[in-house]
Parts: sequence; structure tokens; C-alpha cells
Amino acid sequence: MELFLKSRYPELPEGEKLPFSDNSLAQSLKREENYRFFAEKTGRMFFDADIEKMEIGWAGAIKDLTGCDAEEFKQIDLDAFKELLHPEDRERVSRIIDSALETGEVIDEEYRLRRKNGSYVHLETNVIFLKDEGERPYRALGVFKDITEKVLSRQKLERIEEKFLYVAKQTGQLIFDIDTKTDKIEWAGAIEEITGFAPGELSKVDLPALRNLIHPEEINKVWSALEHSLKTGNKFYQEFWARKKNGSYIYVEISSIFLKDEEGKVYRALGVMKDVTEKKQSREKLEKSEERLRTYMQNFKGIGFQLDRNFIPVMMQGAVKEILGYSPEEILCGKIKCLDLVDPEDRSQFLANQKELIEYPKKVIEHEYRILRRDGTKKWVHEVIQNIRDSEGETWLFQGSIHDITDKKLAEETVKRAEETRKKEIHHRIKNNLQVISSLLDLEAEKFTSLEVVEAFRESQNRVISMSMIHEELYRSGDLETPDFTGYIQKLAAELFRSYKLERAEISLQMDLEEGVYLYMDTAIPLGIIINELISNSLKHAFPDGRKGEIRIKLYKTENPEENPGTCINSRFMLLISDNGAGLPENIDFENPETLGLQLVNTLVKQIEGEIGVEMNAGTEFRIVFGKNDK
Repeated sequence: MELFLKSRYPELPEGEKLPFSDNSLAQSLKREENYRFFAEKTGRMFFDADIEKMEIGWAGAIKDLTGCDAEEFKQIDLDAFKELLHPEDRERVSRIIDSALETGEVIDEEYRLRRKNGSYVHLETNVIFLKDEGERPYRALGVFKDITEKVLSRQKLERIEEKFLYVAKQTGQLIFDIDTKTDKIEWAGAIEEITGFAPGELSKVDLPALRNLIHPEEINKVWSALEHSLKTGNKFYQEFWARKKNGSYIYVEISSIFLKDEEGKVYRALGVMKDVTEKKQSREKLEKSEERLRTYMQNFKGIGFQLDRNFIPVMMQGAVKEILGYSPEEILCGKIKCLDLVDPEDRSQFLANQKELIEYPKKVIEHEYRILRRDGTKKWVHEVIQNIRDSEGETWLFQGSIHDITDKKLAEETVKRAEETRKKEIHHRIKNNLQVISSLLDLEAEKFTSLEVVEAFRESQNRVISMSMIHEELYRSGDLETPDFTGYIQKLAAELFRSYKLERAEISLQMDLEEGVYLYMDTAIPLGIIINELISNSLKHAFPDGRKGEIRIKLYKTENPEENPGTCINSRFMLLISDNGAGLPENIDFENPETLGLQLVNTLVKQIEGEIGVEMNAGTEFRIVFGKNDK
């Protein structure tokens, strides 16, 4: 007994007697007080049981472990003690106790015991038995230790381990733990998925047997690296072909760390194995593709390139020097950045395309931009670029090609300038022809004395002039499709006042026009004739007998569609032409007028898909709404 307790409590000072001896139970209990301080400080509780009399003596940290006073707990016999066991542990522990009482076998168990307040404490119990000459146990000596914190920590660790193993299995990883002293290996995780072995079968594979699962051509490489790590404790990492149970091979990635003892020798290896066959095959395919690309690029007239995920060049082949003026080495070493090669005017769009390539990995970007060569000259290039992704769908690199399209661009510019010259010439000829017609009308009008006939000629002449001025505006401007309509109205009004010889008359002209209004030809010409008709009508009829007055023209934008920010093209406009003259005759039907001029106005408003209204209050005001309307 003394040897047993000495082995359990090496901290007991030399010369001190143990709480129990081979004397009677009464004598042991008398000595209990001498060791109470030791027992309570170490948190142990002792017992000495007379098996034949079924009497138990308790000593030590009774209160701490059970919550009962010493006198209370001394009333606990074996049956009462069994009732204090946790229901889940009661059957197992009771069976062990009953068996030990018969055989005298040592008890070394953990279980839960109910305390006085109803809570449970985790105990570690060690019991030995003294036997008579017939080898029958007659006395039991034992010690209890509170291991609640240890058990809770262990349970927490087990839960963490369980979660870790679950994650490992779900992510297709195989975890191993090697005891380098015994060469035994514990396996966990995705065992069957990776190796094809059942967990029980793989548990028989120790460190020497592991060698046989490596592809024969790679055994020396892998095993030499492993032996080096086992000797030095350095981290182990290898990729190689490993044999599965069915004889097929998979490509695996293994990494491991090593634990050392106090002498610096490795005693344990912890690591992870992962099947990376698909990744390996994808990489090999890409390497073959790259090799084919290099062969192709030797005779390629453009530039083939690859960029990493930060858009830094990692490969450039083809006519790099011819197109960029720099060698591939200068660009690959980072001396020349890609963005530095792009003309400053094109850089914002260049960066926007890169951002779009990241946001939409499946998209292929095609764009044209200018590059700055080493000698300062510029070239136009056409670039095609796309994502190259690995087996897991992650962007691995960007790959594309660049072609020199400078000659094509120059040809397009030449054609464009020729087209502009042709259109300009057409507008010039139309303008001249209209002016000839205007002059002919003027000459013809001189042959007549009838004011009505002369007025008809002049109205026709003004209509021709309004069209001629549009073509003149297109001929003079850089835009051959959309003339500056604001400037056109100003010139047209001035021409009409001149035509009616009112430069010094008492009729004034007030204009409030939106700046920079550009209209397409199919709107500008009809609208010009409408303005001509309405202003002419005011000049002829609004101010009889030399009456003073004012003609007002107002043009403004009522809306600007979001798809055309910053421009007036395709906007919605309001055109107001008004005077403070005599007004229209009361019996006039504006929607079905008899005069040619107003008939023409209604027809042309419909032609430009506009709307017209008239108000007669202290004069006449025409309101014309035209332009894009999505309502």
C-alpha cells in the first residue's frame, strides 16, 4: 500500500508516514488527522474499506469533492456510493466495482459523482486490494481526484478535433499523425475518397509500408526529402504520384511539420495530404498549350502575352520590338509598365477595361488604343484579352494578343476625310443651286407689277433661302450631319428682316436661344421652313400701317435623356415664336387654314413628329414642341 501511495504522491516528504498502513481500519483512521492538511491541499479524498465487514472510512478533501461534511459522508456505504454515480456511468462503474471485489483487480477509472447540491464532479479513482493467503481480497485502499477541469478541457479539445476532422473530410483532405519512435501512423479525414482504403485497412499502413504507396519513379526523391525532414525537423512538402488501393495513381500534395523532444530529436510528425490530380492535369495542359503558343508565336506578326492577376507581364512573344519599340526582356523585368505604353488620352478606358475583366471573368475584351513607342511615335493597336482560370474556377492569369492596326486606322482616316470632303462638296453645291433658284425667283418677280404675285415669289424665295442657309451652315462647320441650329436661327431671322427691308423700321427682334443646339438634317430643314413661315407671317401682317412692335423667338431644352448626357441631340425642345401685334383673324381655323404658309407649317410640324399650339392674347404666340419623346 505504501508503495502504491508513494507512486501516486511523490510530493510526500521523505520520512512522512502515509495515511494508511496494514494496521486495522481504526488505526488508519486515527492517523487521518496527521495527513488531512496534505490531502486537502492536494485536493484528494482517500478511503479504506473493510470488504468483509463492508465498512468504509473516508478522509481528505471530502467537502471539496462531495459537498458533504466529513461526518455526513462517513455514513455513505457502498450501495449509497453507487447511487451517487451519474446514471450514464452507474451500470459500467458498478460492474467494475463488483468484479474487482471478487477478483481483487486494480480499479483505475473515470466517472461522474453527484455532489450534495446536485451538480456532478468528474473523478479519477485508483483502488488497490489487499488479499489473504487464499488470494481473496479483504481490504480496499483508494484515492479520488477531481479532474473536472481536465475533462472539460478534453471535451472541448475533442469537439474542436471533431470539427477539424469534419472540415478536413468535407474539403477532401487526409490528416496523418506519425509516431517516429514506433513508425505507427494515425489517419483521419477523407480516407476512402483519397486512398480507396477503408479506415481499418489504412490503420495497418505504418511508415515503412507508406514507401510502397509512392510511384516507383518518385520513391527516391520523396523518401530522401522525408528522411532529411525527420533528421532536421524542417518542414516537409512534396508533390508526387501515390498509389490507391485499386492500383491507380493520383497526384497528391503533402505538407508536414515535426515535433521535437528536449534533446532536439523528432518524435512526431503531423501533416495533411490532398488530392491535386485535377490541378496537376490542368497545369500540364496549360504548359503544353504554352509550348504550342511559343512555337506559334515565333512566326506570329502580332504580340502574344500573358499577365498575372495584377496585370504584370509574365510572358511576351512575337513582334514585340517591331510594334512597341522595346524588347520583351525590358517589359518582363518590370522596367516598362503596361500603362506607360498607353497613350494618356486612352488610359482611362484602358483601366476601365481591366476592371471589367476582373468583374466579369468569362468576358472577352476587345479594344483599340494608341501606344507610345520608345522613339516617341504612336501606333494604333487592337487588343484581345481574356481570363485563364484554374480547375477551381479562380483567375490564374490573363492572356491575349495585340495587333498593329496603324495602317488600317490611317486608311480609315483617309476614307473619313474623303467622305467629309464629299459631303461638304455636296452641301456646297446644294447651297449654290438653291441660291441660283433664289436669284431666278428674284429676277422673275421683277417682271410682275402685281403685289400679290411679287409677294408669292418673295415667300418662295425665302423658303429656298432658309434651306440654302442650312447647307451653308453644314459646309462651314466641322459637323456635316448636325448643324448649329442656334446660329442658324440668328442668321435666318436677320435675313428675313433684310428681305422685308425692316432694318431701320420700328419692329424689333428679341431672341432667347439655348446655346449649342445641334439637330439632325431631317429635323433642321423642316424646322427652318417653319420658322421662316411664322416670322414672315408676323412681319407681313402683325404690324399694319407702320405700327411699332416686337417679334420674339425663344428656344430651350425641356429635357435631356440620360443616355445622351451633355448633348442636345435627341433632346426635347420648346420653340416659341410670338409678336405683340394685331393677332390672327378671329375666324381663322388654325388646324385647317386656307393660307399656304400655315398649311405648310402644320404639315412640317407633323413631319418632325412635333406638336404645335397657338395663343392669341395681346398678339400671337406659336408654341412648337419637338424632338425625342419616350412617353
